[in-house]
Amino acid sequence: MASATQPAAALTPAEAAKRRRALESAIGSMRLSGIELEREEIAVMERHVRGETDLATMHAEMDALIESDL
Repeated sequence: MASATQPAAALTPAEAAKRRRALESAIGSMRLSGIELEREEIAVMERHVRGETDLATMHAEMDALIESDL
């Protein structure tokens, strides 16, 4: 499992597929709960799926989006 300190680096196809499945599962679970993500939130997660950001950066970006909505 990826750690919060994992550097952004080129992903193996297997890791990219694992991240994609996790994202799609999370989005599906939220939809079942009646929660729709904003376009900006999905973009943050997509960058992580593509390996453009590490896990810590993704969390920080999501936190910033949540704070901006308050």
